[in-house]
Amino acid sequence: MESSKETKKIIKTYCRGNLKRFLRETTLHGLKYLADDSITLWEKSFFMCAFLAAIITTANLIVNVYAKWISTPVIIGISPHATSILNIPFPAITVCNMNQVLAGRVANYTPESEEGALLKIFCNSGVFSEDKVWEAPNFKNNNLKFEDFLNEHAQPCSKMLLSCSYGADGGNCSDLFQEIISDEGFCCVFNILQPNFLLTRSTVRTSNMRKPNKARKPIDWNPETGYPSDLPPKYTPRAASGTGVTMGLSLVLDSALDEYYCSTTNGPGFKVGIHSPIESTSIKETAYVFPVGYETRVRIEVVSSEATENLRTMPREDRQCLFNGEENLLFYAHYSRRNCESECQVKFIYEQCKCQPFNLPLIYENATICGVQQVRCVQKVDDLWMKGTSGGDVCWDRCLPPCFDLSYKADATMSPLRQFDYLTPPSILRNMSMDYVNKHVAVLHFYYRESVFHGNVKNVYVGFTEFLSNTGGIMGLFLGFSFISVAEIIYFAFMRPICELITTLRKRRMVARKKKSLLVTRSQLQPSHRIVKVN
Repeated sequence: MESSKETKKIIKTYCRGNLKRFLRETTLHGLKYLADDSITLWEKSFFMCAFLAAIITTANLIVNVYAKWISTPVIIGISPHATSILNIPFPAITVCNMNQVLAGRVANYTPESEEGALLKIFCNSGVFSEDKVWEAPNFKNNNLKFEDFLNEHAQPCSKMLLSCSYGADGGNCSDLFQEIISDEGFCCVFNILQPNFLLTRSTVRTSNMRKPNKARKPIDWNPETGYPSDLPPKYTPRAASGTGVTMGLSLVLDSALDEYYCSTTNGPGFKVGIHSPIESTSIKETAYVFPVGYETRVRIEVVSSEATENLRTMPREDRQCLFNGEENLLFYAHYSRRNCESECQVKFIYEQCKCQPFNLPLIYENATICGVQQVRCVQKVDDLWMKGTSGGDVCWDRCLPPCFDLSYKADATMSPLRQFDYLTPPSILRNMSMDYVNKHVAVLHFYYRESVFHGNVKNVYVGFTEFLSNTGGIMGLFLGFSFISVAEIIYFAFMRPICELITTLRKRRMVARKKKSLLVTRSQLQPSHRIVKVN
């Protein structure tokens, strides 16, 4: 019992001694005055209050730095290095006539026929709000396929595209464009990835892209990895040839106004989507509209975003973007936010209507394609989706922007085509009458305005190194704190007391052993007293 009390006394003594020595010798500002016996208690209290105020201020500032680290993990800046337009693809251009079907091909269909039912749906002639219409035999028992109907009755690309040229080498329209089914009907698309690279292996056969381009070798491309290092002489999607109208894409389009049956807008013309080669665009909602009778110049600017490598270590919820391969889609081989949202839309429609729309990604291989009987359901569900009341938040939350992305924005200027007899540059329009040109034709030029662009770069705003630097700067400013201060605290709080305690206990044990040994030795040296009996 006494030994235990003595040990506690020793520990208490050494702890006090170490604390006082720490206060005298530490590099932290102000603490040495607390161990100075030459100053009064009031003076010690003053320095103690100053030290506590510095600790409170330091803690508050460090909390602010930490909150900034958590709340704003990513900063977006402008890339200091210019990128040439020759290193990225020219945008994909999707051109659609506002007319859904040619009047001459549907003139013999009556409103009561099955074909007449499809025409009412394509022309959106108020059928969705009339309940009795959907009970009619031509709607209720209609088995016609929308895609087949468009292929047979819409204006083909060979008739829409009168003239095409790309760059100084010119071009053939059939080599530049492919036919595709979009949400605006039958369209023609330029410079999009071929199905083998655009779509996943399981969905290539369900692609709505027709007549693949065979004039150039298809290659794979995405915004993160870019073009492969060994490019063939002729490839697609092709890069820009330069800046200006001469190096861009020029089109002469024939609207065939005499063949208009119904328009998706209030007038004739064309809808044009400008988008990345790795995705198909929503023509109905986002396309540019160009009228007939005008020559339009569309100046294109690149909108690029990329991310630094150290952003990969950050959780996707913090960086709010996805790198290539982090999210795999069912239909598209390459991830983009638009592709992801398109698949989410298909999933929502399939859950409600048990079929897939013909003009959206066919993500389920064995699912039924929506026919006339499901059109009304698809329309209602599509309206809910567009209004944002679909309940597809889980799917939408998954569709984060890609960390590497490429998109395009454009502005247009237009002027009327020739209406009087004067000389113009050589073109296909010289052989056409001015009346026909002004009534049916539109001329479009797509071109880059600048030869280089500066993209946006996502980077870590406050990384661990920055957080440590800010924290260390604050602690050094207010407390004189450094790495050596940590070593001092560890030394005086743990190492020195333990070492001294162990040393003291050892000394005590050695002294005790020596005393015991001495006593034994003395007892052995003392003579033995024997009692001798004398007779």
